[in-house]
Amino acid sequence: MGPSAVVTSDDQPSTRDQAYAVLQGWSRAAAGSNVHRLRAAVAHTVRGGDPVLLAAVERLLVDELSARVARAWEAGWEPRDLVHAASTSSRTGAHVRALVAVQAAAGGAVARAPQAWRDQLADLAPEDWSPGGSWRPVDPDASTSTRIRTFTDLLLLLKLLAGLRPLEPLGPSPSQWGRSPRSAATSTGSAGSGAAASTPGRDRLLTRIRGLLAKAEATDHPAEAETFTEKAQELMTRHAVDEAVLRGLQHEDVPVVSRRVHLQSPYANVKATLLNAVAEPNRCRTVLMSAYDIAVLVGTPTDVDQTELLFTSLLVQATRAMGETGHRGDASSDRSATFRRSFLLAYATRIGERLREADRSAAATFGTDLVPLLRREADAVDAEFDRQFPHVRQGGTTSVDVRGWEAGRAAADRASVAGGTSA
Repeated sequence: MGPSAVVTSDDQPSTRDQAYAVLQGWSRAAAGSNVHRLRAAVAHTVRGGDPVLLAAVERLLVDELSARVARAWEAGWEPRDLVHAASTSSRTGAHVRALVAVQAAAGGAVARAPQAWRDQLADLAPEDWSPGGSWRPVDPDASTSTRIRTFTDLLLLLKLLAGLRPLEPLGPSPSQWGRSPRSAATSTGSAGSGAAASTPGRDRLLTRIRGLLAKAEATDHPAEAETFTEKAQELMTRHAVDEAVLRGLQHEDVPVVSRRVHLQSPYANVKATLLNAVAEPNRCRTVLMSAYDIAVLVGTPTDVDQTELLFTSLLVQATRAMGETGHRGDASSDRSATFRRSFLLAYATRIGERLREADRSAAATFGTDLVPLLRREADAVDAEFDRQFPHVRQGGTTSVDVRGWEAGRAAADRASVAGGTSA
């Protein structure tokens, strides 16, 4: 995790050599799981070190962090993924945003990156960042305790970056970018970024769907929410079936894409269960990278869009229903982690049952002629999923609170979902 070995030619160690030695010592302390030990090692140096040495350590640390971020890009990570992973692991959100900006400026990302990357960079750039500016995360005029905390957080971020697992690329990495965005296409074949080809008709449809789901989430009247969600599901179902039929008639290959869904703590693993409950009837596959609270959704572009839209809406409804349950029952019990986890797990389980029931009803409506076309698409999704994740294992069980489970199922029965799937 630490910097490269140092070769010296002088009998007297230089400031840079001393800085390397300090950073290597800190890196060894950070390699363990004892944050207090790391903080003590940093405090010992900061309190006794001279400003010149500490500035040299900071420069080396920034260089090492920047190099790790560059390696993460080549290993399939994208800016939004990295910020999310850092935010779930330590207090390093602001630091990783600055690092993303540093790497974007160094690699000419604004001119060379695919549009999806540039959109992420625009969303994530720190407000006080100016392209070409240097990054000095440790304020030399700050208090000793502040400098100790900043150095410690940077080392924890370095530990996180050093341990990142490679991800299946969603698009070309920076080393594959051309001289202009045109040559850095946002799609890389079967495992693209997850965005279906944009057309005026499709964009208008998605705008209508998002508007209907937003109304379903905002209303306090269950009947209204159900009406809005039913109409949204009807539009999504019709569009998905139309695309499947059109591909079949034109003998086109089935496009399969991947998308990363960032799950917020707490209860990210249970939220992944809800995502899977929505994805399965819609012929999408999911896998959870629990170390980073990131789920990967694999399916056709339309089905991926539909699954994510419906999951987001149902998660909003579940959160609101859980809060309302707390107002009606024993507040101390209903705020417990076990109750809330049980509530969300039961909600996801019941939503999955409702969607499967709706799937069978929709399939009967469209008739048996559609079955071979949908089977063809499901086979293509399965093949791509198995290629990306050949060693996926089923998650373990969790204990539940009976009251939370029953409340969650009741909320799922009230949730606004109809039509259920794109089949």
